[in-house]
Order: sequence, then structure tokens, then C-alpha cells
Amino acid sequence: MLRIAVCDDTREECDFIVEYASVFFEGRQMAVHIDTYEKGSELIEAGQEYDLYLLDVLMPGLTGIETAARLGKGNHAVVFITSSLEAAVDGYSVNAAGFILKPVERNHFEATMERVVNQYLGEREACISVIHNRVPVHLKLERIAWFENRLHRVFVTLTSGETLAIGQKLSELQEELKEHPQFLRCHQSYVVNLEQVERLEDSCFHMREGQLIPICAYVTMALALTWWLACPAS
Repeated sequence: MLRIAVCDDTREECDFIVEYASVFFEGRQMAVHIDTYEKGSELIEAGQEYDLYLLDVLMPGLTGIETAARLGKGNHAVVFITSSLEAAVDGYSVNAAGFILKPVERNHFEATMERVVNQYLGEREACISVIHNRVPVHLKLERIAWFENRLHRVFVTLTSGETLAIGQKLSELQEELKEHPQFLRCHQSYVVNLEQVERLEDSCFHMREGQLIPICAYVTMALALTWWLACPAS
């Protein structure tokens, strides 16, 4: 899922940007999560990591340029939204991926997004962001074996054998992973990565790590088998 932050102190402009972004990425069958902020300082203080930042240049307090500088260099793209190209010149000093002029027009927005996706986001590996020790951690989906609800906490087991306690509920993870059919909620307490299943036997998934994951009655054997065959272990 692509995580996007929109930061603009004008509510109307912010709403337009969110609408345009939602339509653009939905049309390309790319799942997105969009958060909005009115100030650069709010974005920084939130401590969240995003794949794409859409930043107004002229804002009270931190400008968009200053906000991008605080974010630093990373595995993300920054697009500035401005009413003046002169004010956006400094954007190149923080490796801007693009600029969009206000008032934001859908055609210009989509053309810029098309280029940004192709140049900066197109080859991005599928990841999920989890909260571990109150800090966002990005995990590649291929590293995840299963999620488990145990002792009123949710844990993720990685293919390396490492287990992390995380802050999300299992239902929240299930919703976020709905665009990735290799993840199946096979039991009230488990979401499994079917690509990490070794075999299906006796109403259980036998995982590559040796763990047995139960399959609840509401997930029929036929359904589980269909999902498993669609994502065979390599």
C-alpha cells in the first residue's frame, strides 16, 4: 500500500488534492492511504513515514521546502504545490520529484503523478508499516510469515524466525492487506502469508518455519486450498 501525506494550510486545496490523488491511484489499481496535515510542523511531529509527500510551499511556520529538508533524504518522493514557481526554485535543493501549480488542475496533477510514479515509485517493493516499540517499521511483505493474536497482543513472525510485538489489531492488518491475496485470515487469531505455507494438512497450514497454523471452521478447506494453490510455495 502506498502511503501519501498531503500538507496544505488551505482546507479546500487539500480536499482537491486528496480527491485527485484517490482517483488517480484507484484508476491504476494502486492501494493508497492518505493522511492530511495543515502545517509542516504537524507532519514532522507525527513521526510517520510516507512514500509520497505532497507539500504546499508557502505555509505558516515551516515552509514546504523547510519541511522537506527536515524529512531528509530517504526512500520517498516529494512533490511541491505552489502558486509561484519562483518560490519553488529552492525545491531542487531537497531533490523535488515535481511541482504542481495552484490552482491545482486535474490534468496537470495526473500528468505529474504519472511521471512521479514511473520515475520514483513504480519499482517499489510491496511493504506494510507496523508499529513496533511505538516506532513505525516498514516490512517487506515477502519477509512476513504470519501475524498472530496472542495474550491480547499482536505479533508478526518473519521468515527469519524473528518475532515482533506490534501495535495494530489483527482486523486492521487484514484490512490493510486486502489488496494482497497471498495473505489470508484463516483463523480468529491468525493472518498467514500463503507464500510461506509448506503444505495443507489436517485443517492446519504447515508453515516453512515448522509452525502449525489452525484453519477456523468458517474458512472451508476448499477455500483455503484454492488460495494456497494460487500462491504455491517456491
